[in-house]
Amino acid sequence: MNCYNLKIITLLKQNLKNEETYEKISNLISYAMLKDKNLKEIHEKNTFKNYVFCSLYPVQKDGIYKQNNIYSFDLRGLEFSKIMKLKQVLTGLENDYFKIIQINLQNHEQIKINKLITLTPTIITTPKGDYDIQDNMELVKDRILANIQKKYKNIYNTEVNVDFIKEIKKTNRQPIKIPYKNINMLGNKFEIEVKEDPMSQNLAYLALSIGILEKNSLGLGFCMAR
Repeated sequence: MNCYNLKIITLLKQNLKNEETYEKISNLISYAMLKDKNLKEIHEKNTFKNYVFCSLYPVQKDGIYKQNNIYSFDLRGLEFSKIMKLKQVLTGLENDYFKIIQINLQNHEQIKINKLITLTPTIITTPKGDYDIQDNMELVKDRILANIQKKYKNIYNTEVNVDFIKEIKKTNRQPIKIPYKNINMLGNKFEIEVKEDPMSQNLAYLALSIGILEKNSLGLGFCMAR
C-alpha cells in the first residue's frame, strides 16, 4: 500500500485564524474539483472522498496566519490518478484567500506504525446529533473502528472486522471549536497505539493515508505516524 502526498505552497491573500483554515482550504479544493469531470462527480457524491489535508504551516503561535506570507499544506490520498488530477486542477489556482505557487508530489511506501497522532481535530457525530463525546473513549474507539472498516470496504470491496487499536487517549483538555457553515463543530485529538499484526497495520496506514473518523475532506482527522 502506497500513499501520495501533495505539498502545496501558497501565498495567503488575507489574514486567517487557525480555526478558519479548514473550511477555507476545503473550499479551495472543492472549487478546483469542479474543473474536472471525474473529480466533480466525486465531489458531488455522498460518499467517502478518500483524501485528507492538514492545516497551514509553519504554525503561527498567535493563531493568526498572515496576509502576504507563504505557507504550505499537505493533501494526502491513496489513489494515484485522483491525486494527479487534484495536482493538475490546483496548480496555479487562485481565489480570495489563496494563490497556489507550487505543488510537489511525494510518494510514501507503507511503514510500520507504532502510534497514530492526530495533527488536526477529529469529528464524531454523537447519537444526540452533536459533537460532544464527553470523554466517552469507548464511543471513540467504536467509531474509529467502524469508520476505518467502512473505508477499507469502500476502497478494496472486502469486509474486515479487526480491532487495530492497542490503546487510545485524548490529548486535548477542552473540545476544539471548528467553525463550519455558521456552526461550531467540536473536535478532539488523540494518540492511538497500534497493534503489530498485518491487518492492524494496514488499517492504521489507511487512516494515515486518508484520515481518521469523519469529515476528512474538511481537513479533519489528519494524522502523523511514529
